[in-house]
Amino acid sequence: MTQMLQKADKLRRDGKYEQARELYQQIVAEQPDEPRGWWGLAHVVMNQGDFELAGEHFRRAAKLAPNHQQIIYDWAMLHTMLGEYDAARSLFEKAVEIDPNSKEGAEAQKQLTYY
Repeated sequence: MTQMLQKADKLRRDGKYEQARELYQQIVAEQPDEPRGWWGLAHVVMNQGDFELAGEHFRRAAKLAPNHQQIIYDWAMLHTMLGEYDAARSLFEKAVEIDPNSKEGAEAQKQLTYY
């Protein structure tokens, strides 16, 4: 499964969203409890313009990995993009709580200065 995730991640980073989406969908179909699969799928559908579905996928990933800082931070950024500032603030605060000294923790602290 790790190789499939790596391949899907590379496709996503390369902007090959449809191919990445297919692979992430296969990953979550085979392992529905894999948070990185849902996180990657959230990014793909977000980049394809389906923000509601992206939110559902981020929510699923966060439920599976409630202390995964990158998932929480990225979900907060989606809320920011959508102008859902209360939801974003709450998630940024959680990201800071997880580890204020990490890259995501520092970025979340910076985002909180806007609220």
